[in-house]
Amino acid sequence: MARLDACLECDEPFERATSREFCTPKCRKDWNNRRMKRGAELYDLYMAHRFDRATAKELRVFQAINRMASNFRLEDKAERAGRQSWRRPAAVLEERPYLRSVTTRVRMGRMG
Repeated sequence: MARLDACLECDEPFERATSREFCTPKCRKDWNNRRMKRGAELYDLYMAHRFDRATAKELRVFQAINRMASNFRLEDKAERAGRQSWRRPAAVLEERPYLRSVTTRVRMGRMG
């Protein structure tokens, strides 16, 4: 039996017989387009924060990343009736188990 779920983009209910997250191809496209638009600058800033620390610190890159996230959330509230525009972290980590193992190793290295 299919279960009723809500589209990640428009929040409309639909029967989810498979692992679909969107009610229509248009919703999937809108969701992914917003993520691509937001992601390019965020990617550049995060990579600088991670691998060019001195410059990133001088330019206050991490504060800029946080400011971007706050602006994204304000856009969500205004344009998406407050619905979040990101996937659950557990869903992302389930799809990419190698990220979880790296996280575990880093955590263990810091403790030990």
